[in-house]
Parts: sequence; structure tokens; C-alpha cells
Amino acid sequence: MPKNPAELKASAPTIVERIPREHRGTAAFVLVLMGSLGIQVSTAVAAPLFDVFSPVTVAGFRALIAAVFLAVLVRPNVFALRRGDWPQVLIYALVTTLMAAFFYLAVARIPLGIAVTIEFMGAFVVSLLGVKRFRDSTFAVAALVGVAMIAGPTFTSTNWSGYLFAALGAICMGSYTLLSARMGSGSAATAGLKGVTISMCISALLLAPFSVPYVGQLDASGWARVAVAGIFGIALAFSADNLAGRLTSSAVIGVLFSLDPVVGAIVGILMMQQVLSLWAYAGIVLIAVSGALLVWKTNRSAISISTFTQSLPVVPSTADNAAVSRGNSPTA
Repeated sequence: MPKNPAELKASAPTIVERIPREHRGTAAFVLVLMGSLGIQVSTAVAAPLFDVFSPVTVAGFRALIAAVFLAVLVRPNVFALRRGDWPQVLIYALVTTLMAAFFYLAVARIPLGIAVTIEFMGAFVVSLLGVKRFRDSTFAVAALVGVAMIAGPTFTSTNWSGYLFAALGAICMGSYTLLSARMGSGSAATAGLKGVTISMCISALLLAPFSVPYVGQLDASGWARVAVAGIFGIALAFSADNLAGRLTSSAVIGVLFSLDPVVGAIVGILMMQQVLSLWAYAGIVLIAVSGALLVWKTNRSAISISTFTQSLPVVPSTADNAAVSRGNSPTA
């Protein structure tokens, strides 16, 4: 007896199931890199708007576009949310809203590579909490040295506030890292990208007082920049990270996120002509490597690396395979 359309849809393999297990680690790497590029490149595209609008207003424009795009794509059912889902969704929305605003406020004042690196320190500190041996805490010392290396040659009286906003963004990033592992763990109404989409819609509402009054001032070029920032910097970046989190372990994803500072520095050079000192670049690399090694050490029991086709293979763990999203992505 032929199956009805609903049964066929239910039995159809998911995207994750279609990717061979021996290639899922590689696919996760590509997805995380795509997400990082989407965030950093879209930030560079949106940066000229800071000359016309407040960074918070631009963040509001971006959230509005991302919310509409995700709502049409994912079609979440707000009315299906249970009472226990609302605190998770609301707190997640608040943290992502503050993270996006602080990140844009930082990028408007200091180079992109530096802002991304400092924000990454939030996720680094969260990983540091998992250190069980004292000698592993030396990674924290190395990271602090890296911060001094990037801040020393560039810190002036005109951009100290940029470092402050980046530090506040790092605090939000740390909170976001903790929250993202639980997002989607509630009812079916928040599964996959549904919870993220609802949170993004709430974020757009929170930023509406800063964005809606200025929507009429956006010209065609401005709308194009906002569209790139919202679609590629949030919607697609979040989707890529979410899928990567289902392909491999959160430990592996944490290591791959260490690419963010390096990607930010490269995009800053190529798209924003932000050339830093050699000391600053060395500091960025030091922090990225320290972060990767720290996550590796604290989660080494959950990571398996092969030099052959099974690079970064999946580790079958319900907790590890929870959806993991990038923290600045809305930012960054």
C-alpha cells in the first residue's frame, strides 16, 4: 500500500543522515568556517552604515531582516511553546541582543580582528571552567599575554570604549555559549532552529525602538547591506552552526570556533583595510591557538582526530550532539 505524503516526509532521511559518518567531521569544519565567514564578512559589509546610524540601530536592522527571513524559512509556532520554554527563549533572546549590540559598538571603534578576538575570550573563559588540572590553566596565561599583545600597540584614548564594549560582548558570549547548548532541548516547539528563530524575533522586537524609527532613512544601498548582514551574518550563519552541532560533538565545534579571531583579522585586512601591528597579529594567533588547545584538553575524551578521511569523526553522545550555535554570529 503506497505511503501518504506525511509518511514519506517522515521517513525521508535528514540532511545529517545523508552525510556519511566518515565525512561528518569534515562537513562540520566547512560549515563552521562558512558561519565564521558569513558573520565577519557581513559585519564588514554593514560597517559603512555606522557613519550614518548608531551601531545599535544597525544591529536592530540586521535582527529585523534575520527574524523575517528565519520566520519564513522555519515557520515556528509560538503558540506551541510550553510554560517551561519561555524562560529559555527569552533569556537567549536577551543575551543575543546584548551581544550583537556590544559587538557592533566595538567594531565601530576598534578593528574587527581585535573585537572578534576579545569577544572570543568569553567562550574561552567558559572552557577554562572545565579545567581539571592546574597545568592546563597555563592556557589562560597565554591568552592574557595575547590580549596584551593586541591591545598594547592599538590602545589609545580614542578607542578605550571599543575595548570596553568588546569586553561586555565577551561576557555575553560566555553566557551565550552556556545557553546555546540547552537551546532546543525543551519541547518540540523549540527543536532545531525553531527556538533560535523565536528568540531572534524577540530580539528584533527588543531592538525595534532603535531601528524602526530610522527604517525610512535607509536607501537601496543601505537595505542591501542590511540584507547581507541579516541573512548571511545571522540566519545562514546560525543555520550552519546549528547543523555543524548535529554533525559532530560540541567539543569539536568549540575547537573549530577558535578560527573566529583569525578569520576576523583576515577580513579586517581584505575588506576594511585594517592593518594591525605584527604584535597584534601574533596575539590573535596566540589566543586562537590557546583557545583551541584548551577546549581540546578539557574535552579530549570526547574528541577523536584522524589524518585520513575520518577527520573529526562524530562522537555519539546525546549531550554532545546538541545544537551548537556561534555566539557572535549574530554579531559578528
